[in-house]
Amino acid sequence: MEIFGTNIQLFEEQIRKEFKIKDIGPADLLLGVRIQQLDECIILNQQHFVDSLLDLYGMQNCKTIGTPLVPNESLLPETDEERRTFEEMGINFRSAVGSFNYLSTVTHPDLSHAVSSLSQYLEKPGILNFKAFLHILKYLCGTQELGLYYNRPCNPGLIAFTDADWGNCQLTQCSTSGYLAKLHGCLIFWKTRKQPLVSISTAKAE
Repeated sequence: MEIFGTNIQLFEEQIRKEFKIKDIGPADLLLGVRIQQLDECIILNQQHFVDSLLDLYGMQNCKTIGTPLVPNESLLPETDEERRTFEEMGINFRSAVGSFNYLSTVTHPDLSHAVSSLSQYLEKPGILNFKAFLHILKYLCGTQELGLYYNRPCNPGLIAFTDADWGNCQLTQCSTSGYLAKLHGCLIFWKTRKQPLVSISTAKAE
């Protein structure tokens, strides 16, 4: 059992009254998440999971890139030929994108928009969708040590942000919105999604 809180000692004292427990020290790995507890901060990352993905798809020594997706380029439905080309590769695209979704919801909020874009083509993926998947892997290869950094200030300071683009989806003209909340200087909640209706102005989109 992992315990988090401002007064862990008091909690342990109460638990020991009811159960026999053994303290094995601070956790350094929990559910695949590496935990570094330093005097000034706590750092969470999933470097081991990223390493396993790179190994699975033969991308350990790939050339790294600086963005999860190609800037100013949208994913579009593919032709039947492009879909057949990908089907012949025998890759489970849903499972592959699911791995990114796991990363994006735990320690890699920088993948949120990319995962949202790829998830639109889980039913009928094509070879260009897979190339976008490999693009994300190249990005992860260069950023696998990144994660969430929680500092230890006296005032935790809860801050929230939200924003939206306007009609950037080339296929539907729908906007994409996102929001996040930060505590102790780092993210605790984040989400991005494509809006279901077309907005006629930036004010409507936001």
